Amino acid sequence: MKTNRIYSFLSIMIIVFTLNSCIEDGDFTVPDVTVIEPNITANSSITAIKTALQQEFNTNNNLVYTFHVNEATPTFIEAYVVSSDATGNFYRTLVIQDKAENPTGGIEISIDERALSSTYNVGRKVYIKLDGLSVSYDDGERNIDPTNGVAGKYTLGILDGDRVNDIPSTSIKNHFFRSGTVATIVPTVITLADITEAHVNTMISLASAQFEKTQIGKTFSGEANDSFDGFRTIFECNTEKELKLQTSTFASFKSNVLPAGKGTINFVLSKDYRAEFFVAVVNTPSDISFTDVDRCDPPILDCGNGTVGGSNNVFTQDFETINSGADLTAAGWVNENVNGGSTVFASRGFGGNRYLQMSAYRTNENPLEAWLISPAINLDSSTDEALTFETKTGYNNGAALSVYVSTDYAGDIATATWMLVDGAIADGPRSGYQSNFTQSGSVNISCLSGDVYVAFRYLGGDGDVTTTFQIDNIKISGN
Repeated sequence: MKTNRIYSFLSIMIIVFTLNSCIEDGDFTVPDVTVIEPNITANSSITAIKTALQQEFNTNNNLVYTFHVNEATPTFIEAYVVSSDATGNFYRTLVIQDKAENPTGGIEISIDERALSSTYNVGRKVYIKLDGLSVSYDDGERNIDPTNGVAGKYTLGILDGDRVNDIPSTSIKNHFFRSGTVATIVPTVITLADITEAHVNTMISLASAQFEKTQIGKTFSGEANDSFDGFRTIFECNTEKELKLQTSTFASFKSNVLPAGKGTINFVLSKDYRAEFFVAVVNTPSDISFTDVDRCDPPILDCGNGTVGGSNNVFTQDFETINSGADLTAAGWVNENVNGGSTVFASRGFGGNRYLQMSAYRTNENPLEAWLISPAINLDSSTDEALTFETKTGYNNGAALSVYVSTDYAGDIATATWMLVDGAIADGPRSGYQSNFTQSGSVNISCLSGDVYVAFRYLGGDGDVTTTFQIDNIKISGN
């Protein structure tokens, strides 16, 4: 013990002496953090990177292109950083776009390095030496083709076998050169209908958006069914189109509750892991300014909070005798694809139970909007009516199902007044199917009278939201 104390004392004295010897007149020397502007002139561009891969595909049917090493005249691009891993929502990834404002293209770079934001902060101008790097492409299609017009994702990295992998941390200094310029990134304001290839991997802004109503009360990615990433539905008010917000389950804000209002959201536009559908990725929750309490939800049925339901079964459909589309039509149901496609709700069975099922997966339809509408259900001879139903999901990558009621439907979906039903709808899991159906709970429809129609609307698309939904046990009960 005595020896240990002597060594500890001597160590302290050495440290003190060392510190004192580095201090002159009581002033600490401030480290020089000045960025020396690199003497580099860009001779290529992000657009040229994409063109090189497209030419490689057309010539050799190859989805990877490697830039040749030329020490005499190396190839450089200049760009601006738009991603940040400070909150953990980006991981070993740097996203850059070619201009700080009105960019014409962006690209994702895979780097085996953490804490990139401390060096490559948002707005930082960077020069990247392409020599020896490789670029790959994925558009999520069964036949991947960078010239097919489908917006895909280009990724820059190091060739590892036949695929592009992370640039090693030891190679960063050979390819990345920081400028002293830190620009203000001005997000491109567009609507979801205007998205093109040029917007992928750039900073985007939606001016009037909100989280879809069924998402309210959820966290960004802290729910039980969230694995690796959480997906939440952003609803664009003016166009009524939707986009998935993707948040890593390792993000520091994963357990934050989604804002319930309406407003503006800035994000990096990307595609999901399989490049099948567009996703929005925020650097921080502060990129979302949904502060307007005046939401743009469709009309919601509100019959009050009274106790409803009873022993009188006004309407029941369990689909046990429905084995085909003809059976469904004979039972008075309308099963319509409003965009003229062929995919509609189909009868399925499992474990001795029958139900109706819908999915956009491998349908070649995008958008896919299909409506399943019940026969007329008359409520004039009953009171205290409650609607209940059951749903189940499989391979969930987005909320594609919503439930409505109408009292003026006359065969034309577009001209009818549809009121959204606020019943619980299944949500999850991303891989496989739920074990059990989700109960909707009792939905109060007692303020309605006459003929009522219950409708299930599926809105998804192949290469976009493809969640499988199953519907069963639709019932209206009362007194």
